[in-house]
Amino acid sequence: MRNTFIIFIVSGFWHGANWTFIVWGFLNALYIMPSIIFNTNRNNLDIAAQGKLFPSVKEIFSIALTFTLTVFAWIFFRAENVQHAFSYIAQIFSSSLFTAPDFPGIGSAKAIVVLVFLCFFTEWLQRTRQHALQFAPGSPLKSYSLVLLNSVIIWVIILWGAFGNKSFIYFQF
Repeated sequence: MRNTFIIFIVSGFWHGANWTFIVWGFLNALYIMPSIIFNTNRNNLDIAAQGKLFPSVKEIFSIALTFTLTVFAWIFFRAENVQHAFSYIAQIFSSSLFTAPDFPGIGSAKAIVVLVFLCFFTEWLQRTRQHALQFAPGSPLKSYSLVLLNSVIIWVIILWGAFGNKSFIYFQF
């Protein structure tokens, strides 16, 4: 367990010389600890809902929990400092949690939800493949549909990205 913490904290430090990266590494170490303690860290290596169109309730919960914990750790990864990260977290858990978000210059919250659902749907359909743009052999209709769907997603991301002035995080080094 000690070695796992050391590896994750060092990987945080490798990403940048800021306490936020150390916290990010610590959180990831903390997340994996129950799995190491109970020796279950190799139990979930299969594809979610393998052979089924829809996941079970347990799988949905596991996917949602993993996603939530990962995104929570990313707050520290992207924050300017630890105080900024905690301020951001405080805003998330304020009363604004129950209001529709405002996306100035991007579009309505409904459009964002549709785009997120579209991305999720594409990824879910392609979960057995190496990446979402890998096409299905034999079925030209499915391949063309995926090309169209992914093209729309990519263009929307490119067009909406033009409204922000954020650089890719690794370009900051």
